[in-house]
Amino acid sequence: MNKLYPVFFLFYSMISFGQQTINESIIHDGIERDYILYVPETYDGSNSFPLVLNFHGYTSTAQQQMFYGDFRAIADTANFLLVHPQGTIDFAGQPHWNVGWGTSNVDDVGFTSALIDSLATNYAVDLDRIYSTGMSNGGFMSFLLACQLSDKVAAVASVTGSMTSSMLAECQANAPVPAMQIHGTADGV
Repeated sequence: MNKLYPVFFLFYSMISFGQQTINESIIHDGIERDYILYVPETYDGSNSFPLVLNFHGYTSTAQQQMFYGDFRAIADTANFLLVHPQGTIDFAGQPHWNVGWGTSNVDDVGFTSALIDSLATNYAVDLDRIYSTGMSNGGFMSFLLACQLSDKVAAVASVTGSMTSSMLAECQANAPVPAMQIHGTADGV
């Protein structure tokens, strides 16, 4: 009887959606790109849920951001899907988001667009309520999405990140994107 229990559990977890943390990846531009998806307990696939992208900072990881900027309890009560994408390694050997600093040539906007499309294919995502937030370099990434992916991103919030001067000069949003900017007065960076 013990041998059947793991099989039943595996089958049950594959058909059950509620409250899961899923480590997954997609291929974009020939690169395997990882992400962590948090699915709240209230999600059952019958109603579309908003999607919140939560980007890590420079030198950080998706796993660290999941705990540092932890929205999982909020996702449980406000009913949204939460994804923590993982950046690639830049020319200096650090995890990052390519926001035009010249530290890599990776297409992170294209990756984010593909990630949204993939999640919307596999989950009931409300395509009118896709939001982006991030810490530091992840905040810069959120602003870049507001400029270059305004057809998919409804609003952004940045914590300790802003826009690069080139991003500001070249921003070509197709639609207005509300933004919230958060900085601490004791933050020396």
